Amino acid sequence: MDIASLPEDLKHAVDFHGHICPGVVIGWRMVRAVQQELGLQKAEDEELVAVAENNSCSVDAFQALLSTTFGKGNLKWLDYGKQAFTVYDRKRQKAVRALFTGDKLKPQLPDGAMDRQAFMEALLDASEADVVRVDEAPFEPPAMAQIEPSLVCVRCGENVQQSRSLEKDKQTLCKPCAAKEGLS
Repeated sequence: MDIASLPEDLKHAVDFHGHICPGVVIGWRMVRAVQQELGLQKAEDEELVAVAENNSCSVDAFQALLSTTFGKGNLKWLDYGKQAFTVYDRKRQKAVRALFTGDKLKPQLPDGAMDRQAFMEALLDASEADVVRVDEAPFEPPAMAQIEPSLVCVRCGENVQQSRSLEKDKQTLCKPCAAKEGLS
């Protein structure tokens, strides 16, 4: 696949991700469908929130193209193992959920493995209806990211967000140290 011939936004997602693969192409198709449905571009701050139901390569397309990132607090992860994303537009108070439906496009090699190159080409050529389903979702965005004080774990000496710390005998512990103490 000639990367130079790809659409510019897909090239950007590939550059962010580090290589081209079916997952980043899936994410790109899903981002485009969400952008079309909500009429939006990149987030400057937290006006957009993406909730990923997987931790696959597709998430990087949402980070690169919508600027929904863990660092800004407008990318959330649910460990559901589904190729699905809900995007909340706080300005318009609207949300959609995009679900990947293109598994039927996966060509198989004689040994039963997936032909990744052919799958990417099929993903690029297929209609939106053959790749992704976008449905309106209830507008219930996650809370805005909070800047909060850090506390020092008495066991390891490292800073930990106050809301992520645990207390034992009136002393602050980070989650890894609390687990070593038998707390969860």
